[in-house]
Amino acid sequence: MKRTLLFIISVMLPGLLPPAAGQSKPQDLRSVELEIKNLETRRFQAMTGADVPALENLLSDDLVYTHATGWRQSKSEFLASLRTGEIQYHSIASDNVKVRVYGSTAVVTGTASIKAKAKGQELSVELVYLEAFVKQDGRWQLVAWQSTRKGP
Repeated sequence: MKRTLLFIISVMLPGLLPPAAGQSKPQDLRSVELEIKNLETRRFQAMTGADVPALENLLSDDLVYTHATGWRQSKSEFLASLRTGEIQYHSIASDNVKVRVYGSTAVVTGTASIKAKAKGQELSVELVYLEAFVKQDGRWQLVAWQSTRKGP
């Protein structure tokens, strides 16, 4: 009886546990990668449309948003700068986007062309960026953005 019970537990237990980090099924990873890319697209659209309510959902309360100039903002500071017009994003186009998933964390790298007005100055910049998403309360949210101007 003990052997039968141990056998049943050993067969069923792995299916009941979540996969270990890095051991997700390929189709699951592709699904998460696509979800993250879609969230990034929605976030860029919300930024160019100054859609603060949409950004409220997409950004974690723990957000650290570091602009290419080194200007660092929290979620509330970033949203306030959009509300007041201190930052106005005219267009954002990303390219070379790569998503890497590590359990409930996703790291994204890419390049972006951004046209914006910040603190009264019109800008057109080419950036490389790194961002981190974490699954919180059942949904993916951006917790960190770091960008730098693209080199020659």
